[in-house]
Amino acid sequence: MKIATKLLRWASLSLLIAFLQGSTTRGQAEPTPKYIFIFLADGGSTTHLEIARLFNRRLHGEGLLITDRIMREGSLGLLTTHALDLLVTDSAAAATALASGCKTTTGTVGICGDRSRPKTVLEIAKEKGMMIGLITNSTVYDASPAAFASHVSTRRDYSSILDQYLRLEPDLLLGGGRDHFLPRNQPGSRRSDTKDMIQAFRGRGYDVVSDRETLSGAGARKLLGLFSREVMSFEIDREKNETSLYDMTREALRIFAEGKKGFVLFVENEHVDTAGHLTDLPALIQEIRAFDRAVALAYAFYKKHPTETLLLVTSDHDTGGVALTGRATFQDLEKIRSVRISIAKAVEILGEKPSSAALDRLLAQHFNAFTLEPDLREAILKKKPVGPPFPSHPVAGALSAMVSRQTNARWASTRHTNQPVFVAAVGPGAERFRGYQDNTDFAKHLFALLRAKRSS
Repeated sequence: MKIATKLLRWASLSLLIAFLQGSTTRGQAEPTPKYIFIFLADGGSTTHLEIARLFNRRLHGEGLLITDRIMREGSLGLLTTHALDLLVTDSAAAATALASGCKTTTGTVGICGDRSRPKTVLEIAKEKGMMIGLITNSTVYDASPAAFASHVSTRRDYSSILDQYLRLEPDLLLGGGRDHFLPRNQPGSRRSDTKDMIQAFRGRGYDVVSDRETLSGAGARKLLGLFSREVMSFEIDREKNETSLYDMTREALRIFAEGKKGFVLFVENEHVDTAGHLTDLPALIQEIRAFDRAVALAYAFYKKHPTETLLLVTSDHDTGGVALTGRATFQDLEKIRSVRISIAKAVEILGEKPSSAALDRLLAQHFNAFTLEPDLREAILKKKPVGPPFPSHPVAGALSAMVSRQTNARWASTRHTNQPVFVAAVGPGAERFRGYQDNTDFAKHLFALLRAKRSS
């Protein structure tokens, strides 16, 4: 009896000590980041990551840094993706949730369902004196970057988005979309007015660059880089002298290293989404690989500043719902590697009236591990859509169907799906992103971290 009483007292004392230790831990200030990276694979899914990881492991003898390092070392969570009005979101509503912490209707940027306009993650960072930047291989005014730095009722209001960028003055703005910076009287412009936004940014002290060489030589503290008239090239199509996502991220780190109060950098690969819409698995894999290489730069920065750097890698929604099925093998990945161009580029090469000879040349040069079946050849030459789940354009649909059939890849559609998306986090505050959460929680966690007092 005495022994039992002593054991009970000892257990009670142990519980009290544990409670007090836990209370002390909870009472301690949470480590807060000085440097924050937000990497967004637009349209990306866990399946995309896994296919690219297998591809890298088998064909290049390396893994995927996102899965093999960040997800293993840090916190891993899932985010819901539904919008306020639809169960399947678009990038505008999804990015608004990630940047502003509220649900909104599809097509809306930075404005909540109740019509309020809360400050975004980047706007709050700017107020704190931190450097802020936006990088994308889409147009810089596209929905995802726009949601982090503007507030418009429709994602197509590009002029207003750029006006708000100018007022916010991010330290860095890199991507495509020169067309909406040029006044309407200049070749290549898609503006309806005579405003010259390039000169407007120069007037605010921006260095403006347009190619890889001038990007690496830029010396100004504020930088505007416009590397294409509209969206930038797919990685699979990119020429060696064209600017890459890796190049833009590397230069951002060079510039942002001077930020004494820290920074928040948003980096998006939009082409994961575009490849998904085209059901183009070879292009999609190369985009994930390019995205991973850019993330690796931030990871190296994190390793140098592990107590001050929060690295976040996430997505806004899945596009296409692709999966390898049936008897898929590593030989199928070998066939995928043999593809030399994107399906979008193939459509461009063949033109509106593809001939049988031109089609044969295209296949021999860029798809030589594949055989175009009779029904798909007929679809291209006679301009007959293949049918769901492939794109309605005959060339895109037929070539995608050819690759998919012969690599055991299956697509749900050419559109977005309602799948939850991954969020991987490493660094101070990473544990907040663990578990199954709403996508609005992503911004709320960042708000809390940005508003917390950081020890000097």
